[in-house]
Amino acid sequence: MPAIRTVLGDITADTAGVTLTHEHLRYAYAGCESDHHNVWDFDATAHQVAEVVAKGDREYGIHTIVDLTPAEIGRHPELFAEVARQSGANVVATTGFFPESSGMGIPFHWRRQSIEYVAEMLVRDLTEGMVYDGKLTPYRAGILKASTGGLGAAQPTPVGPDGRRIGEHERRVIKAVAIAQRKVGCAINTHTQPMDYAVTNPGIELLDELERGGADPTRVIIGHAFVHPQLAQLRAICERGACLQIDHIGIPWQNESAGQLDELIANAVCALADLGYLDRLVFSYDRFFSHARGPVTDDEPEQLNELVPIGYIFDNFAVRLAEKGFGKNELNKVLVENPARLLAF
Repeated sequence: MPAIRTVLGDITADTAGVTLTHEHLRYAYAGCESDHHNVWDFDATAHQVAEVVAKGDREYGIHTIVDLTPAEIGRHPELFAEVARQSGANVVATTGFFPESSGMGIPFHWRRQSIEYVAEMLVRDLTEGMVYDGKLTPYRAGILKASTGGLGAAQPTPVGPDGRRIGEHERRVIKAVAIAQRKVGCAINTHTQPMDYAVTNPGIELLDELERGGADPTRVIIGHAFVHPQLAQLRAICERGACLQIDHIGIPWQNESAGQLDELIANAVCALADLGYLDRLVFSYDRFFSHARGPVTDDEPEQLNELVPIGYIFDNFAVRLAEKGFGKNELNKVLVENPARLLAF
């Protein structure tokens, strides 16, 4: 029986239920651990996050959450496990890295290591347990992460020497991710930069690199491609066999309003379904359930990722889709069946 690896152990794929494939139970920029304003209480945070997760499970059937936070952005295995215990929902953790050109990803230690060394770490995260604060935990990751692209919304990622918007260290990590997938057999979820879709198809560039490393494209989810949805680009990714993640539902990242973005996304989703790609779609928010940060100020306001309601997909977006003929059966395919197939080892 295919199994999904959660932080509390493996479950059968048919018990995962509604699954969000890209969330962040706690988001923490590197360096915040030494900030007096970011001293936090583990028990209080676990309880706060678990309450929201439990509400999503109880009221909307969201029974599995994939936390796609890599280690350098605050991945906290014990917090994931405690949230899972308190909420009764499943939490799947990731291993991998954020993009180097964002200034946030692939810390210096890992830039110095060989591809094989990085791949070994990824495999051990998936099969033995993740390391936190210099200690091995019993909590295993259940999905890999590969990332490309810069951070800013004003301009695309700079072009590298080979004409692609993929950095040298990103390329080496992507090869390590592909090796780890071949050895373990799990899915790969990804981060691409939305602005890059204006000048190239970063989803295809990332797939090219993964496939060069021997990754299975049918086990790859391309993230953030729907922030500026262009049907030809989305279709090209599907034709390669990969899946698409609709992951800013209700969060107008790099767009003027949630309503405008929702309409663009809904039209693209329905068009892809009509083209026969319903089995290549998954939904998520990219929500910050907890964010390590200083006080809310004009310089550091609350981010839209922190504010979207846990039931927005069902209360708002699904209604919009239904008006376009995308009904309960299609929604079940995207939220239950497709994630279960992809996450299963």
